Amino acid sequence: MGRSDSALHDSAEFSAIFLRGVQSFADLDPVSKLRFSAFFNRFLNHFEAMYFAHRDGLLTASSWGKVERTMSDLIAYPGVQQWWEERRRWHTEEFGRVVDAIIAKGDEPKAYSTYNLRELVGPKTGTE
Repeated sequence: MGRSDSALHDSAEFSAIFLRGVQSFADLDPVSKLRFSAFFNRFLNHFEAMYFAHRDGLLTASSWGKVERTMSDLIAYPGVQQWWEERRRWHTEEFGRVVDAIIAKGDEPKAYSTYNLRELVGPKTGTE
């Protein structure tokens, strides 16, 4: 996996796609949607594995609490919720209920609230 696992912080281009995607998955171009989706699906697969490890007594409550807080912060974003609507079926029903419960809480998206996302401009692709 190597490079793709570290792409979020190693690639300014992908970081911009990610920050635009959390705001609105629907507004991403098809290639950016694919990249965002591949990253976020891998991300949620890790969370799902940790959920089942916690359920089965292999992950402590405090460790699961950390994971759940991170998930809650990210899932609060409208773009992530748009992505989830399209990709929920990629995950188990049990984990789907966990994510749905987080969405139902209706937390304000704050994880990137200090990043001034309104000023985020996508990278030039040469076709613009």
